[in-house]
Amino acid sequence: MTLARILLRSTLRSRNGHCTATTRPLLACCSSSQFHSSAFLEKASVVEWGYGSKEMNIFESDSVIPQGLNKTQIAAGASHRLIALSGESESGVLGEGMNHSGQLGNGTRGDTSTFSAIDTSGMDVLAVACGREHSMVLMRPQDEEAFYLSETLGNEEVSADTDSAVPPQAGVSKTLLFGFGNSMYGQLGLGGSKDTLAKELAGQQVAGFVFEPSPTAIELPDPEENVVQVQCGLDHTIIRTNQGNLYSMGWGADGQLGLGPESSSDRAVPTLIERLSWKGRGKDLGHVKEISSSTDFTLALMENHQLWIWGNAEYGQCMVNKKIDRILEPMHIPHPIPSSETIASVAAGGTFGLLLTQSGKVYTCGYGALGLRRDKNQILMPEQIAGLEGVRKIVASTDYAAAITDKGDLYTWGTDGKTGRLGHGDFEHCFEPRRVKMPQEKDGHKAIVHDVALGQDGALAIVETK
Repeated sequence: MTLARILLRSTLRSRNGHCTATTRPLLACCSSSQFHSSAFLEKASVVEWGYGSKEMNIFESDSVIPQGLNKTQIAAGASHRLIALSGESESGVLGEGMNHSGQLGNGTRGDTSTFSAIDTSGMDVLAVACGREHSMVLMRPQDEEAFYLSETLGNEEVSADTDSAVPPQAGVSKTLLFGFGNSMYGQLGLGGSKDTLAKELAGQQVAGFVFEPSPTAIELPDPEENVVQVQCGLDHTIIRTNQGNLYSMGWGADGQLGLGPESSSDRAVPTLIERLSWKGRGKDLGHVKEISSSTDFTLALMENHQLWIWGNAEYGQCMVNKKIDRILEPMHIPHPIPSSETIASVAAGGTFGLLLTQSGKVYTCGYGALGLRRDKNQILMPEQIAGLEGVRKIVASTDYAAAITDKGDLYTWGTDGKTGRLGHGDFEHCFEPRRVKMPQEKDGHKAIVHDVALGQDGALAIVETK
């Protein structure tokens, strides 16, 4: 029986939110002998930097695929990172780094400086996402029907132009979402959290730790819905589905769950965000095209290019010319950039937000090393970042950011904090975008960056050498 069939037919793992000896993983763990470092490559590779080092590491596998349906997926958390490979020579989700909460998904809680792998045989990995100490993997069975690049919701075709996941056609192919790692606030959506653990202890004052060290399937309230995008904040998770709904789970004190003006409590299961969901009050707004959340607030971009925000806004990242302590329900942001520009993509950092226009310009708003010069670290309305033109992708983490141009050049800016996470070969803060030089750039070779993932302490990039 194929793994796909096992996954579809198995009873879900224990959903008490913490590891027990009687639960069994849905995915088996194995070693990854082909995945190793190399000094120089004439093909696609994954480059890693940061985590307290000035140096860059190149990771090689014949299965690093930079483009296409089965392209390599990357994600970075606080001090852990995931790489999903789908090639002929190797497939699986590879994890490295801090593993105190089981966020590498290999069934243990031991940190590792070498990549260990989760076997995903029979599955296509569509997306990986990392929070501070939790991880998500979105997959689909390979023996299901063809997986289409767009879907039709109502009378409107929804673009699949986001790198977070490829939306399936409704009713054609079932996606499966798995979570692992820390779930103290319920961010895995498995029903367990520190609150449920306290109840299980029957009032005893006993310290407990809620975690899941192996990938465990997450159930949505409606089993007919397919997840098409997943985003992890520090300690919460946001899910977007093919039926036009958003769900959230995890820490909610700053409103990052977006559940309404009376709700700032944590949630341990996927909970509908009423304001933007078709099952709630969102039908009059249209479909959500993209969500972004890396820390404690979320940006949502609609198909009609409207912008919505919720969560922490105390640094002015809400783009309404003032600071708001917290926004408990999605709030519409009137077009905050020149009317001649159309918002094409969004990226939410910790104290700032980024907007990418269809013309390839980047705007920023909030607090920090914003890319606007050393003397300009606080603005309450978006301002264009000079020197960034022809940008096709933006990414933000807690207090630094990245942009990839249509020529494949990568730029980063923000605070460094002695981690080397900006990739500039030093530990200096950077107040304006600076190009990251890849180690493959030697002997006249051109390195083309296809994707980048930013964690709190370091980063990954998918790089192709021409």
